[in-house]
Formats: sequence, structure tokens, C-alpha cells
Amino acid sequence: MARASTPTLLSLDDYAKLTGINPAHFNTSASSQITPITRNACQDLWVQYSWQQSDIVSREDLAMTIAEAEAAIADFLGYWPAPVWINEDVIPYPQHHRPDVVQYGGMDIRGYGKGVRARWGQIIAPGQRAVSCLDRAVAVVYSDEDGDGYDETATVTFAVTWTNVQEVKVYFEGHSGALEWEIRPPRSKSISGGTFTATFWAWQMIDPDLWEALPTTDDLSAIDWTDSTNLVTDVDVCREYNDPTEVSARLYWEPMPPCNTVIGLCCPDEPGTLTTQDGVCHVRDSGAGLLVPMAATYDSTDALWESDTPVVCRDPDFVKTWYYCGMIDDGFLAGNRYDPLSLPLARAIMWLATARLERPLCACSNVTSLCQSLQAEWTVTGETGHIMSDGALNCPFGTRGGEIMAWRAIKKMLPQRARVAVI
Repeated sequence: MARASTPTLLSLDDYAKLTGINPAHFNTSASSQITPITRNACQDLWVQYSWQQSDIVSREDLAMTIAEAEAAIADFLGYWPAPVWINEDVIPYPQHHRPDVVQYGGMDIRGYGKGVRARWGQIIAPGQRAVSCLDRAVAVVYSDEDGDGYDETATVTFAVTWTNVQEVKVYFEGHSGALEWEIRPPRSKSISGGTFTATFWAWQMIDPDLWEALPTTDDLSAIDWTDSTNLVTDVDVCREYNDPTEVSARLYWEPMPPCNTVIGLCCPDEPGTLTTQDGVCHVRDSGAGLLVPMAATYDSTDALWESDTPVVCRDPDFVKTWYYCGMIDDGFLAGNRYDPLSLPLARAIMWLATARLERPLCACSNVTSLCQSLQAEWTVTGETGHIMSDGALNCPFGTRGGEIMAWRAIKKMLPQRARVAVI
């Protein structure tokens, strides 16, 4: 699987598929008989780093640009195009409109807990990302499923005790389920009779260490994916899930002077030290990103959160929150797809990222034509033949072809934010 040190919502292999890049060549691999490097096919091999071949975009460069495009789309929409875990989102706690009033109890006018507006909408659940490695060094079996004489299919099987196949993922061995080491996308994934089965293309299993090789000749050598010695023999199978038992809210209070003669209180706060208390939050409005934080302690015996009395006798000044949020594709929810990123949003990310690349992807005519179209500056008269509307001139992403196409595709997805007062 093509990978990079920068995690992305749109997998690199899916980017290659959307742009028409040969998937084997994208993984620096080829074979003399199948997916060869010939004049009638793509003649360029992708590399991991730009210094390995400086005249084309590397996978690391591409991943950074994709991540920047995803962040730009998230900023525009107010939510992420696919689920992500947000850690320590700092949010001011609602205060009285009069700055001289000190409030107590953490209650709104209805008697419910005060809500805070998180930075991102489409909140799925409070909690933190958790990874549980079910087994390490699970054997990969290579086979010839189509009878062409080449073992192009890689299969991973493992015994599991639950039925949610979306939570079970395959990672390169020895990386403890880190996001950037997930092998994706799978060709198929299922759980049947207590057995998890996932299939991949053989070139997705190329040993990542081979991509780290230093250049030794003028011409980049292809990694032969039909040679089993170039492929990994084992992988890690892990469960990735949202853990609601972890802290999802932390309350903070500013220190007070040792004795406050104005309100007649003596407080033991240490100057320069914030008072903190762990807690939990629940979702009040998913789309608008409204959370309700409360001081609480998790009881592992009863498997629930129990309310605590705030350690400071006034409302906190700000809170930090942890939550899982983002848009989820309907096909993923129905179990028909393995990627929660919808195809329209995936294509918009590809358009925007490609438009912002400053070097060619490869010499393939189909890819070159697409890149030229997406990177063309539409405001230049006579360059593209596109008629620019006033709205397109104000596109928040820019005025290159791919930037405007991405903007046109996603602007209808802007959330209708609920006009709820956060008090």
C-alpha cells in the first residue's frame, strides 16, 4: 500500500485510482510480464521522497498536499469530510454577559448543563481513539485468483469475536496500529463464522523498507511485486474504535488571589497554576457541534460515568474536549463500502490537491491531461475557455480549475447551522 508519514482521509491508492495512475507503478513496482513499464503504458515510477527522483511528485509530497486540501475543505464546511478524532479542543466556557458576575452550578436557564460549541460539527460521539491489536504477525497468503499465473491477491484471515467488520483493520507489522501504517483500501473485507477475511492487491504488500532505498543509478529500478521476497509476510490485525471510557472533557479554572476581599472568599489557589478536573461530555446538537461538559469519574465496575462535584465552587473558565466527528458515507453505514469517505468528497479532495501541486505527477498522457486541466488558471483570458462567474472569482480555495471544481462540488454541503444560543 502506498503510504506516507502524513495521515490522510483519502488514501493514496484511492487518489491514484481517481486520477488514473497505474496502481503498481504508484507503489514503485512493476513486472516484465504484468503491469510492465512500456511505451504504451505509464513509464514513470513513483518514489517515496522527492530526493529519490526530483523531477516528479513523491508520495510524501502528495500526502502533505492531500492533507492540506482536506483541512481546507473542513474549514469551509465546518466539519471534516470523513471521521477524525479531535484531541484537546480548547473551548471557552459560557459566562454571564456581565463580566463582574460570577456564576455557579454550570446550569443554563432551563436547568440543564451549559453547552459549548466545539470547533467542528457533525460530532459522532465524545471519546478518544483507541487501538487494540488483536494479533501481531498474522500471515499473509498470496494466491492467483484469476488464473493468469501471477499471485496478485493477498489475503489476511483472523479469528474474531464480534461482528463489526468496519472496526477491524490491517496494518504493517510493528507500528501498533498507527494511522499512517494502515493498509488501505482493502479489495474486500468481511466477518463470517467468527473469521475476519480481508483481501488486497499484492503490490499493496510491498515491504515499505524497500521504498527507503538510496538511489544508486540514474534510472530508478522497479520493485518486482511478483517476487515474493519483495512482499511482507506478516501484518498486524487491530481493532480501531472510539473509546467513550476515556476522558472527553477537562475543566479548567483560573487561580484567584489568596484572599479576595471583594467577594469575601479566601481561596487556596496557587498563583500561576490552573485548577483542573476530568470529566465527560455528551452531544446536544451533532450538526452544530454542541457539547455539554461535566465533571465526572468513570466507574469501571458499573461501566458508566458518575457525576462529581466541581473542585472549584464556580463555573470553569474554559474546557478541553475530545470527540469523534466528521461526515460518514451512507454506503459505509449500510456496510456496502469499506471507506467512510464518500466518493463525491473524495473526488473533490483529489481535484483540490491536484490543482495545488507544483510539479507533474507523471508522464502518462491521461494523467498529464487531467493535471493540466485542474491546474489551469481560469482567470486568464483565453487560457481555458471557461466563463467565470462573479461567485467563482471569489472562490475561497483559489481560481485554478481544480480549486473551483472542488468548491462547486462541496458548497451545497454547507451545514444549516442551528441558531441555538450557547448559554
